[in-house]
Amino acid sequence: MTAVPATTPLMDRHRLHPKARGGTYTPGNVQQLEPRDHMTVHDNLRIREARFEELKAIIDDRNQVMKVALKVNNQLLAYKRRTDHLEDNTIAWLEAEAKRLDGETATRTQAAGRAVKKLAAVDAHVASALTVRGIGPITVAVCATYIDITKARHASSLWAYAGLHKPSHNRYTKNETSGGNKTLRTALYNMAMSQVRVHGAYESVYLNTKARLAKSQKVVKTRNTQGHLVETPWAETKPSHRHGAALRAVMKHFLADYWYVGRSLAGLPCGPCYAEAQLGDHRTVMPEERGWKWQHEI
Repeated sequence: MTAVPATTPLMDRHRLHPKARGGTYTPGNVQQLEPRDHMTVHDNLRIREARFEELKAIIDDRNQVMKVALKVNNQLLAYKRRTDHLEDNTIAWLEAEAKRLDGETATRTQAAGRAVKKLAAVDAHVASALTVRGIGPITVAVCATYIDITKARHASSLWAYAGLHKPSHNRYTKNETSGGNKTLRTALYNMAMSQVRVHGAYESVYLNTKARLAKSQKVVKTRNTQGHLVETPWAETKPSHRHGAALRAVMKHFLADYWYVGRSLAGLPCGPCYAEAQLGDHRTVMPEERGWKWQHEI
């Protein structure tokens, strides 16, 4: 069968028989849909309140500028490392663009900060998150934009949404939509790194996790020097693997607190966390112990 051509880049081709079940772009199995209609069919179109749509536009704008800035700076770095060769006029143009893009990024970062503070004046959840030491406005903006707290029945629901419910080597499954929200995961990773640098409220999670794993004999899959997955006790894994696992613990703890505070403020049910449900007498560190302030305290 002849494949169906794309009539216009402004339209989406929808497979009536989906890819996961072997569907291909062939006549009789394809219809042209408006992109938003296509997203509706696959149940991944999210309708946000106007204030969150405005914030998302600002965050997406900043991310796009940062991607261009990264590309320009990487090209300049390749030249300085002598792994690439450029004409003098191209180098001058790239240097000027890099400087200009730095200014554009700073402008958009400031705009995002102002937008988050404006939102905090009418949103107790956002205001509460901003009170935590080491949690910046960009992290809060991304969480407020991409997380719908009403849909997350458990804290683990947010972990799965961000792609933190599985180790990275199991994150993606062929022919399945998986992997989690990359934008959210990137913001959380930057937040976790910042917590370590500035001795934030979640630094103890990082330090305790690293110390525990350095002694643990639990066998896990890790990559050796050749990049192959092998099984070895945590204590014998590379320091970089334990570092990554500790950062991931920070991300999960923050999300659990974000979920608990958000659900509580919204008057939604908050069941026991995994540790409480499975271990019974396990003591959970509550959000307020890490600096989260409730509405009447802000």
